[in-house]
Amino acid sequence: MTPLTRKGGAQGPDWIAVYITHNMPEAHIILGKLRVHDIPAMIHQEAGATAIGITLGNLGEIKILVSPADYESAAALLYAEDAERIEATNDRIQLVWPADAESEKDDDDK
Repeated sequence: MTPLTRKGGAQGPDWIAVYITHNMPEAHIILGKLRVHDIPAMIHQEAGATAIGITLGNLGEIKILVSPADYESAAALLYAEDAERIEATNDRIQLVWPADAESEKDDDDK
């Protein structure tokens, strides 16, 4: 990945993208992981993308930004070979509609 630098102006630091995703919940998980390890980070997404619901391509990218001083430690934390992978599985998800739950409850009472 080529780091993206973003100038913060005279009062702010430069920022580098250490992680890019198209999934906001995943971005918050990564942000939390960095912050738990005392690495300041922030989420950045182009303003127009959320307004019109774009989730693909460059406008749909959600970037996790860190300062250049923290880039190496953040990358080591996120991309370590023994790092825990985030897997999207639906194996343990069970959807129960309220009406179904009531009918199951009635069946159990009989």
